[in-house]
Amino acid sequence: MKKLFIASLVLLACACTDKKGGETEQVELSWGTASLCIENPVAPDAKESYHIEFKLDTLAGESELAKQFATVLCDSVLYTPGYATIRETMSAYADSMETEWKAELAEMYDPESEYKDMLQYYYTLEGNVVENGCDSILSYQVTTDCYLGGAHGSYVVQYYNFDRATGKLLDINDIVPAGKEMLVLMAMGDQLCKDWDAKDLADLQEKTGITMLGDLYLTNNFLIKGDSILFLFNQYEIAPYAAGLISVTLPRP
Repeated sequence: MKKLFIASLVLLACACTDKKGGETEQVELSWGTASLCIENPVAPDAKESYHIEFKLDTLAGESELAKQFATVLCDSVLYTPGYATIRETMSAYADSMETEWKAELAEMYDPESEYKDMLQYYYTLEGNVVENGCDSILSYQVTTDCYLGGAHGSYVVQYYNFDRATGKLLDINDIVPAGKEMLVLMAMGDQLCKDWDAKDLADLQEKTGITMLGDLYLTNNFLIKGDSILFLFNQYEIAPYAAGLISVTLPRP
């Protein structure tokens, strides 16, 4: 069963541009929600089901911000470029996923197996605008929670930050001044040691597993929080699965 829904658009007033004299220009952004849900048996006559669900805040309009925002949703969040609308992209991505699952799950399904419930795959994707305390930047959080077989599922959080005026998708080089990268990395390590009560990075690794799979780096997965910036590392990026999501918050450079 497949359900696709695009919510009515809602107008939200957002402060974007500082004007002379301290006044602030109010710009209205047209937000809506695109949703899709698929739930079907893993095999003919099976009681067990797989589940695909998307729910994304969407931005309408012809502004550069709206255009770039839609491009990022289609290309980087739904991984299916080439379609005219987010609705079409969402449907195409879900259809491709369902086609792959149908063949795979039906082949593996055995009604007599005690492990048949492990074939109940799920993939949920949710995208929301995040309040960041910064009038010039729009922040968006995408959360993916899925189980596609194996010992455990996966939980991933990704942040996207846009310049409200130009629509540009910002990367960390737009936030950290050139030449300050090593200072930020050192501050990141110091803050993580402080957060986890570790003497140094070696002690931090022993206590938490952080840096066991990779060194700290200036990830593009960051969230502006007023005068601070939160860096987020997902599972397996710098530490084993058991370490979970690793975040560190620093003053903005």
